[in-house]
Amino acid sequence: MDEITEDIFDEKRIKKALKKGKRKTIITIVFVSIIVFVVLTVANFAISTYYSEKAYKQWDAYVRLTTPNGYISETVDSNGIVGGQSHYKVSKDMKIKSIVTEQSQYYYGLKSASLISRGHGGSIGITGEDWQFTYKENGWREMLFFHPDVTYKKYNNDEDLITQMEGDKIYEVALSFDKPYTFSELPLYGLPEMTWFWLNTYSESQLGIMQEEAENHDWSSTFVREHGALGFSINTAIPSANNFKGGYTNFLKLLQTSAYIDHEKAYSKMKDMKPDDVEVLGIVIYGTKSEVAEIIKKPLIKASSLGGVIDNY
Repeated sequence: MDEITEDIFDEKRIKKALKKGKRKTIITIVFVSIIVFVVLTVANFAISTYYSEKAYKQWDAYVRLTTPNGYISETVDSNGIVGGQSHYKVSKDMKIKSIVTEQSQYYYGLKSASLISRGHGGSIGITGEDWQFTYKENGWREMLFFHPDVTYKKYNNDEDLITQMEGDKIYEVALSFDKPYTFSELPLYGLPEMTWFWLNTYSESQLGIMQEEAENHDWSSTFVREHGALGFSINTAIPSANNFKGGYTNFLKLLQTSAYIDHEKAYSKMKDMKPDDVEVLGIVIYGTKSEVAEIIKKPLIKASSLGGVIDNY
């Protein structure tokens, strides 16, 4: 009888021990799962943040290089697994205020898409009776540039268009020079307070391709589009050599930061070049009708192209 009772108690003890062990196992699994979840969440956030910051710097550099006085003014990130997507706005500094001109998105993370050029529009070889302009999302025309070392069949000139426009406005105008100038050689004494300088970042092979296109294709499609012109701004009416040197130093840093292949090539060409030897191919100015007209008439201006227009207030 005692043996039977002892067996029953032993069985109860075993079941109790098993139940207790099972409960501990479940608690341990839940606890470990929570820790793993927290660790993975924190790790994913850290990785996503790292790649988000890296992608932002690359894209902001791209925008600043290829959009005169442009910059990323707002980003909204949507994180996923070790990466995500960022929606961003591009704004242009128009001297008296900034205007949002475009909205787009980029991916970032371990499996993000590579940085590529944004669409420039237009096609070489298409014939037309007018220049093949492309437009920003806000309706502004993208400016046209003409390299001084390339001979084009025709050059765009928007002087009459600007003259005919009414109202008190601030005009953004791209001006291409008759030849490359170093900063010290520029025959411009007094500019609008904010001026963007277009630099000669092109290799001999690129110039050869541009010249071949200008000779063999329709004039309406042969020019340098806004995103293909690289430069930087100086925000003073009388820029000095030190202003230019400082802007150029930052320009090189942006070329290094951008992940666009053409910017890597430009950096390879420019990295050992001294500011005094850098060639300026043109400028983008921001001014009233009278300010713009005064500069367009100067002998060194070969072509002019109107970009954005805002009310002067």
